[in-house]
Amino acid sequence: MGVFTEVVVPIFGNILGVIMLLSPTPAVLNIRKTGKLGDINPLPYPMTAVNCIGWVTYAFSIPNPAILPANVLGFVAGVFFTMVALTCAPRKDQDRMTAIAVAASLYFIMLGTIGCWGLSPKEAARMWGTSAVVILMIYYFVPLSTMVHIVRTRNAASIYPPLAGASIANGTLWLIYGLAVQDVNIWLPNGFGTIIGVVQLGLRFAYGARPTAEAPSAEAATRSRDEEVASGKVYGSEQSHAVEGRTDSGSQLLAPGTGPGPSASTLGLGAGGAFTSNGVGVGGAR
Repeated sequence: MGVFTEVVVPIFGNILGVIMLLSPTPAVLNIRKTGKLGDINPLPYPMTAVNCIGWVTYAFSIPNPAILPANVLGFVAGVFFTMVALTCAPRKDQDRMTAIAVAASLYFIMLGTIGCWGLSPKEAARMWGTSAVVILMIYYFVPLSTMVHIVRTRNAASIYPPLAGASIANGTLWLIYGLAVQDVNIWLPNGFGTIIGVVQLGLRFAYGARPTAEAPSAEAATRSRDEEVASGKVYGSEQSHAVEGRTDSGSQLLAPGTGPGPSASTLGLGAGGAFTSNGVGVGGAR
């Protein structure tokens, strides 16, 4: 049992974690190719790097090589994703991504200073473990808020079942490993993430996925109004309103940043702390 839970389980956990962490790669390469971000929310990318480096530092402090592979690759991938998205993101998102990177750098420098000169090795390991858990738990607040929105709207379209299932499996593997090595920093957050994944999957089956009704585009609305004018359905003052509406629609089309907002799936998180296809931070890859 010891070999299975302490060797085989983390191997499969790392493999599944790497697959999930690298899942945004096609979307990021498309961003790099086209130079356009589209509806993708780039903020999960720097958070992926922050989350993974938190667990890398904890792995070094214990030490525990089983935690390293997925998180080392996740950190490198997160940095790459961030650098690609940063060049194409709007200024507001650029500022937020920069703020995350700067704040995380200062945070880890501060903890490193405290750990080197203010704590014993055992105390430092406890500090790094607590830090990694706190960062990971921040990930879980987003899916929790998303679940509240799902219950209110009775629409679980933002939950992607295959990713939710993979997150549950990943979290379960690391829950088993954490219990086997008696490390609360591993089994506690992954157990919590697994529960969230199960709840999200339950919400998907309970509410299903309804396509969100999209408002007609300005161009379509203008074309419809023009057809009414041409067919004689709009007269007098209504005709002047049609002209005004056409002018407003034209200016709206030319105004920057007036496109449709991102869908719920681009802002939400997948189950178990794993971001959807637009960004990933695997809660179980520890």
